[in-house]
Amino acid sequence: MRVLGIDCGTECTGYGVVEIDRNHRLTCIQFGGIRLSRQVDLPQRLATIFDKLCQIIRDHHPDRVAIEDVFYSINVKSALKLGQVRGVAMLAASSHKVLVAEYAPLTIKSAVVGYGKAEKQQVQLMVARLLQLEHIPEPADAADALAIAICDLHTASSLMRQAAGS
Repeated sequence: MRVLGIDCGTECTGYGVVEIDRNHRLTCIQFGGIRLSRQVDLPQRLATIFDKLCQIIRDHHPDRVAIEDVFYSINVKSALKLGQVRGVAMLAASSHKVLVAEYAPLTIKSAVVGYGKAEKQQVQLMVARLLQLEHIPEPADAADALAIAICDLHTASSLMRQAAGS
């Protein structure tokens, strides 16, 4: 199974493609960040995110796309912009007939580190370890996207094992 994890952001949207084999080994296929300029208006940034995510989906053919669920923010304007990026990510996936899964930040951290309130640096270190990478993925948004993909793969793998046992 192959999953594209997306860490939505208005300045940098991270992405990571991770695969799991029959022996439950994780492999990092690709990761990076879609960097966006504040000088460009929001509709154009959203179009750039959509185009680049569509290209990644066409290049890597993920079985699923996983994104972080909505979180609560004090800054309403930032939360709205982030919601728009999430919508664009969902549209990119659904326009390619790829299922979308959403995960709460605590769920992602628990799946990767084993502790829902883990620090960002702990998550990044564990992502590098689980994927046997020599360095922590950069930008940080890419490491977060890989964590989201790992969370989805662990969740899907657990559900398949439960279904097989029933």
